[in-house]
Amino acid sequence: MKTSVLSQANCTENKSAKKIIAVIGRWMPFHIGHKRFSVKLAKDENCEKIIFMIGSCYEGGDPRFCITAAEREKMIRAVMKRENIPEGKYDIVPVPDFPTFEEWITNVLQKCKEYKVTHFCTGNKEDILDVLESRNEKLDMEIINPEIDSDFPYHATDIRNMIIKGEYEKLEELIPNEIKPILFRYTFKEILAVSKNRGIHFIEGRQTVDMILLVRNINDGKVYVLLGNRPEDKEEGEFPGALAVPGGGIRLFETATNAAIRKFYDETGLKIKMLDNSLEPAIVKFEDMPNSNLEQMHIVGIYGTQDKKANGTKGGSSQCFAILVEGDLKQYQDLINPQHGLTNVKFYDIEKISRKPLAFQQNDMLKKAINMLEAYPDLQKAIPRPEKKKETFVISFVGASGVGKSTAALGTTYELKKMAKSVEYVDEFAKRLVYSDLLEKYIPNQSYIISEQYKVIYDLQGKVDYIVSDAGLEISALHSSGEKVIEDLAWYLTKQINQFTILIERDTKKVKFEENGRVEDEEESRSFGEKLEEYLKSNGVRYVKVKGSDAAVEMALKVIAKREEEQSKQEK
Repeated sequence: MKTSVLSQANCTENKSAKKIIAVIGRWMPFHIGHKRFSVKLAKDENCEKIIFMIGSCYEGGDPRFCITAAEREKMIRAVMKRENIPEGKYDIVPVPDFPTFEEWITNVLQKCKEYKVTHFCTGNKEDILDVLESRNEKLDMEIINPEIDSDFPYHATDIRNMIIKGEYEKLEELIPNEIKPILFRYTFKEILAVSKNRGIHFIEGRQTVDMILLVRNINDGKVYVLLGNRPEDKEEGEFPGALAVPGGGIRLFETATNAAIRKFYDETGLKIKMLDNSLEPAIVKFEDMPNSNLEQMHIVGIYGTQDKKANGTKGGSSQCFAILVEGDLKQYQDLINPQHGLTNVKFYDIEKISRKPLAFQQNDMLKKAINMLEAYPDLQKAIPRPEKKKETFVISFVGASGVGKSTAALGTTYELKKMAKSVEYVDEFAKRLVYSDLLEKYIPNQSYIISEQYKVIYDLQGKVDYIVSDAGLEISALHSSGEKVIEDLAWYLTKQINQFTILIERDTKKVKFEENGRVEDEEESRSFGEKLEEYLKSNGVRYVKVKGSDAAVEMALKVIAKREEEQSKQEK
């Protein structure tokens, strides 16, 4: 490469001319090594301005790309603030990836030209320096490689691995104190998520922002959200006329935060002034608001999907931000003056709007923002109640310990789920007590065990078509047979349920008795099974008896199929 490559020392020792330095990196995350060379360059008396370029600003969801550019911007600003470097001495420029290096370097060099950059700083040998050298072309800037004389032996990959491995003591020494509140508030969760293939990816296409403004009105105590209608001339698939939060596209090299504030003003007329973006949430205020308070601007998250019905025809992702203020709603309403974009911009009562469809994925954004900002309305009022509840049918597997009740119940639930049935599994409350070493404490209080078991079933009544349980109340009734009041309670509650009982006998050829989690040995279990069957008969319980869990699952599915067939005939 014809352009010379300087070390940090070479660069700062050169006192001959003023420098404008572009420093490009991914900063995932910003660590002590990054801080050392960045601060050294910024504090160079001949450095007029430093341009922090945040590479791969629209990449995410992968082990190498797992921190949003908005968070990385905050990290850089936090370091600069701690080192008393004025904001006027540096700028932050997000740089997206491009399909080819030619397109990428052309755009980066164009931005450098706008800033009149004299020095280009990067330690990325593989993706940048080696490629430039192979092209054998001269740049109109000096190149600084901070890796040449760096005494910091770690890379961002090492930092991410320490987070994944839980090596906090080692990690703590490598992270600047000022960015720890950012890294450990949300960012490290993203790093862990991508390590488990649960990262959030940016979707290819038009990259946008959305801003949610929630106002808790001091005059009525209600929470309102600012919405408007999208233009009617939007193409089909782009939600023409739909209610939406303010937002729009991010310009090339524009930070998501700046884009959100800009678009919010364009579409509402409300001016947000950024006071401190080195924190999460950032500190802002409304410029034209009389006696405006300090407010917090939160990062809500990244939203995007491959489903064009939800994501629109232009694709891409949206980075969502949110602000919750407490004040006089009318003051905010009076300042609404959209420049372009949304129409009919006004505040809506959250309780009335929460279930109405918004454009794109904005219902999900609003729901998360409400939870994050603790702006909880009584959303239940907005949920339409079904006129007719589901007629829940309960399959109750009973039997002695170790016969396979849980296996049968879980197997039946699995089969019904595969058939897309509305079904829930209810486990045995008493077994939880066994594993918690609490059963002996509560055995004398059978009414407690009965009520806790019934409560789970009761709460599901009318909400699902089927409940499958391995802990029928018939067993509780038998355990309580010495106390008539409690026994009668168990039978009373059982009769409130539309239930079919399947008695399982252990298949001794297939299943070995498992003592873990049980209070009975094998002989006691066999004896209890015989006693239970007699008890069911004497109380007129509708049941069938099968051997083994496989037969129990088969029987349950037959009972359900027959029931659905009869219901179908009745409907005809």
